[in-house]
Amino acid sequence: MRDPIGGLAVILTLLCQVWTQDSVLELFFNKGSKVDLNCSHTTKLVYVIWKIKLEGQEECCVGISLNNGYQSNTCQVGMTLKNASESRYYLSIPEFSERYVGLYKSEMAFDGGMHTCNISVSITVPPRISSWLETREDGTLAVCKAEGGKPAANVTWRHVCNSSPAETTFASSYVESHLKLQENDGNVTCVVKHPFWSEEKILVPVRKTGLSSTIVYILPVICVLAVLATFLLFIYKRHMLRRCVLSNHSTSKTEQTETIEEVEPYACYIQRVNSIYNS
Repeated sequence: MRDPIGGLAVILTLLCQVWTQDSVLELFFNKGSKVDLNCSHTTKLVYVIWKIKLEGQEECCVGISLNNGYQSNTCQVGMTLKNASESRYYLSIPEFSERYVGLYKSEMAFDGGMHTCNISVSITVPPRISSWLETREDGTLAVCKAEGGKPAANVTWRHVCNSSPAETTFASSYVESHLKLQENDGNVTCVVKHPFWSEEKILVPVRKTGLSSTIVYILPVICVLAVLATFLLFIYKRHMLRRCVLSNHSTSKTEQTETIEEVEPYACYIQRVNSIYNS
């Protein structure tokens, strides 16, 4: 007769290799926090399996069969299956860190059906936040930005009287909110909330000095002047080089003339001596 425990081990191993393609739920946790992952709360469970692919590691599997309590765990990173009740099993991570970042897939079988889910687990990263006021032709615009956060931050405005609704741009790790202010608006503040912080962050928009826009206009002029100066310097050096060459050539001719003048008296003397002997 075959060992039923061994048979269940084979079944759990095979089930770890078969999954349905569900949408992925993204979850973020602070470093050092205790994490409990649970996909479903059902009754009359048959088995629970977690297939885990951590970053930089091979896939591992954690599973349990409720018929006889057999458990399988090939993950060597401290994760365990725990139960709050007979119908609720969850994957427990005692202290979350970078080593637990990855994709977690769960499959729960129960009488009459099966439930699967995929969870992407990452570490929470705080965003970089800033807020300022911009002067526009149609009034003043308040801007509040939170970038680089995981997950994206929540940005809202406070103490707004008759302002228009805020226009907010969202991305995976970037949020920017624009609020057009009216003349009778008081002190407007930007409120940023993020899971990394225990309390919300409050920013008071500061009016920009406009230096950056001035630089944008001046920079092309500076570039043109720099190119023009380089060209003029090249012309000047070329002119000076030409004068130097002409000067050297003139000096050479002068020296040659002086040499000829010094040789001519001696040539005349030789000519006179030769004429005496010839006579």
